[in-house]
Amino acid sequence: MSARAERRKGGELAKLAGMWSNEQAFWDWVGLIQENPCNGPTMAASFIRAVCGVASRADLDHDAAARARFDQHIRKPYAKYRASAGCV
Repeated sequence: MSARAERRKGGELAKLAGMWSNEQAFWDWVGLIQENPCNGPTMAASFIRAVCGVASRADLDHDAAARARFDQHIRKPYAKYRASAGCV
């Protein structure tokens, strides 16, 4: 099987993580919760992968533990931040 055939396709969570990685509000939030600033989509994507323990955001849709980490450490806290900052 080729590497392309083995690569998992991302679903809804991967799309959401990708969308957030491109949002200034997400970069601001990441900068608030960690010591290092987040200066763009590449850093935001790296943050998501590190927090969730995945090599690719597509894994969020295929790995139950990664999905749980995404929900607990990113999705819920960021949704709360967005609501408080008026981003909703």
